[in-house]
Amino acid sequence: MVRKSSMRTHSRIRYSVLACTFCVVVFSAGCISPAVHKNVPAFANAVTLATENTKSAFNAVEQQYENVQAERIVVNYEKQGFNPNMVQQFLGPEDLEVRLSLLEALQQYAFTLAEVSGDKQLDQFDDKTRALGSSLQALTGQPAFQRLVSSSALNVNVATAAVNAMGRWFIERKRQRRLPQLIDEMQEPVRTTAELLEADIGNAPDARGHGGNGLRDQLWNEYSEALIQKVAFLDHNKDRMDPGSKMEIIRSLPQLVRQRSLADQTLKQTKVTLSTLVDAHAALLRAIRSKTDIQASLSALIAEGQRIKGFYDSLQKKD
Repeated sequence: MVRKSSMRTHSRIRYSVLACTFCVVVFSAGCISPAVHKNVPAFANAVTLATENTKSAFNAVEQQYENVQAERIVVNYEKQGFNPNMVQQFLGPEDLEVRLSLLEALQQYAFTLAEVSGDKQLDQFDDKTRALGSSLQALTGQPAFQRLVSSSALNVNVATAAVNAMGRWFIERKRQRRLPQLIDEMQEPVRTTAELLEADIGNAPDARGHGGNGLRDQLWNEYSEALIQKVAFLDHNKDRMDPGSKMEIIRSLPQLVRQRSLADQTLKQTKVTLSTLVDAHAALLRAIRSKTDIQASLSALIAEGQRIKGFYDSLQKKD
């Protein structure tokens, strides 16, 4: 009996050693504790909301810009008539594509992290993900990317290195690498990419129209110019206009001021979202290293993203 008991004890010890060894191997492959496991998918959801909201912001701004041009055409129709070439996009196709590509990279990065943290382990990223990495590296050589960087306060070499690093991450990284290392490698590229987009959005001018920069400044000035032209049209034609037409134009002036504010708020909210995304990424790395749960913070970020999405949706309904 003593011998059998000793054998059972030895078996339990051996099993415990094997179990511990298995856990070490599994965790070195990138698995994390259940408490932390749910942080990564939640982070991916938050990033998806942030990037989709940013895409919606560009769409909303483009629509508002179209409204501004329509106002200009109405004001100047008697003098200039209409030519399709008068209608321009706020962002050209190449310039918009660069911004959308960077947003897609951030979104795909978060999605990939969620896959890596899951139970399914693959040898490497799929062909589509690696193709995205190659396209990112090619992106840095395009004139539209150079224009984007030059309009910001970021150093062109720093911005180029960050996007190239993100591209390499998609091409070279293996899924079974440790999750903390994967996230640590991307701290700087994600931060710099988000900062590039934030700098591109910029700031609105002050009450005197000074001190603005980036897309917010450009859009604000476009609306201000539309207001000036509409007032000039009203002053020039007020003696020939019937009271009803005059009243309609006067009523449209505060509406245009409100549209300007809404369009600016769209870009402002986008900038805040991008900054929050960077903070959440850093918090995610700290949480995984310390094996803590940040679900509450990520849930708040997701809720904020949903609120901003509602803001963009409301803009579309009002148009």
